[in-house]
Amino acid sequence: MSRTFERIFTVSVPAERAFRAMTDPEELAKWMAPLRQVDDQTFQTEAPIDLDLGQIVVEEFEVNRRVRYTEPHEGRPFTTEVTVVFEEVETGTRVTFTRAGFDDGEEWDALFNATAQGSDESLADLILYLQTGVAFPRHFSERSYHGLDPAIETPAGVVVTEVDPGTFADRLGLQSGDIVVELGGAAVYRRSDLWFFVREHAAGDEADAAWVRDGQLMRGRALLGLRERAGSRA
Repeated sequence: MSRTFERIFTVSVPAERAFRAMTDPEELAKWMAPLRQVDDQTFQTEAPIDLDLGQIVVEEFEVNRRVRYTEPHEGRPFTTEVTVVFEEVETGTRVTFTRAGFDDGEEWDALFNATAQGSDESLADLILYLQTGVAFPRHFSERSYHGLDPAIETPAGVVVTEVDPGTFADRLGLQSGDIVVELGGAAVYRRSDLWFFVREHAAGDEADAAWVRDGQLMRGRALLGLRERAGSRA
């Protein structure tokens, strides 16, 4: 059985305006990230940070009412399918955003949680744009990279599942199973704290960290760098 991420929200604009904001490449570039058209159905997302987001393939759409597209994720064992439905309501437009394609199991938890959090942040940027007219894309705003994607959010805190070689986490000596409790002098409880950390600290900065391993509190300090695109390492 697969899991599905769903968010339903209402914006005080007509369905035509909401549909255009989520499907027109010029509009998407304002609140999310630039898109380069590959062919009639395929667009390449080009994030303003060094992150390979892959392609969006439009599978079907009904103008001002519905769009469905797939997103292959390079280096990850899944392709997600996104369906967005636009419904006129008295106060504007109700939008139902659904992302499917995640299997059950602990090994999928980190991928699901990371994608869900990213979707939540992108949708918040969309709602801000539609409600106020102000385009201020906050989601793709990291100034460095911690090297802990993906990581699992647990009741005890954020648990390391993978460490990207040559990153801040690798230089610290973090390992799978470690619980990160502090970064840059700030407490870490959730994955959102990891994102806040890389938005507050730039590549080239040194930062302190604390983590728990085998019942022991450990501390370290390391240099931050930038995220590398998939396949860019020799």
